[in-house]
Amino acid sequence: MGRCSHNAIGKLNELFFSVRQCTTVGSMKNSLSLLLSISFLSLVSLLLLFKSRPASLHTPLLQNSAFRSQTRLKVHVADLPRTLNYGLLDHYWSLSGPDSRIGTDPDGDLRAFLSSAPRRSNPPPYPENPLIKQYSAEYWLLRDLETPEESSVAERVYDWRNADVVFVPFFATLSAEMELGWGKKGRFIKKDGNGDYLRQRGCRSDQEI
Repeated sequence: MGRCSHNAIGKLNELFFSVRQCTTVGSMKNSLSLLLSISFLSLVSLLLLFKSRPASLHTPLLQNSAFRSQTRLKVHVADLPRTLNYGLLDHYWSLSGPDSRIGTDPDGDLRAFLSSAPRRSNPPPYPENPLIKQYSAEYWLLRDLETPEESSVAERVYDWRNADVVFVPFFATLSAEMELGWGKKGRFIKKDGNGDYLRQRGCRSDQEI
């Protein structure tokens, strides 16, 4: 700040003192002029203060790689078989006919394209079916954790003891929605023949081993 800032502050003190002396009606015009002068000097003082700050303080903290490393959420991804996440999407795209609950198939064209493609898309796209698309958060979270570290909003760690949270990549809602939309009516509330129940049970068995 230096001498310029001290001079500006001194001027402000003098002007404030003068304003306090303006108690008559005839002095109101002078008071207005003084207030405008105060506003101008305040702006100048702020500009001088800003220019005197170290250049390092002007750099956003999030652009500092060390700061980002310390503040990013550390996530450990549980080791589950592909059949419980992307494999469920493979199964979805292999289904024939529309979701029985909506009667139309917004994914019909893409399903036909994927079924005729020489190679399987990895990872597979997420459905546009509105009853399923609303539960896509776990899909996008897993996709993000599989991107290069500098591009991810979180930091993936491979030792659960170093993690803030553990993410279990089981697309459980997708599993349930497929059973509701393509399974036999009433079978979802039973164990026998319920594909979702069998997947849930298999997931628990894998975790217990």
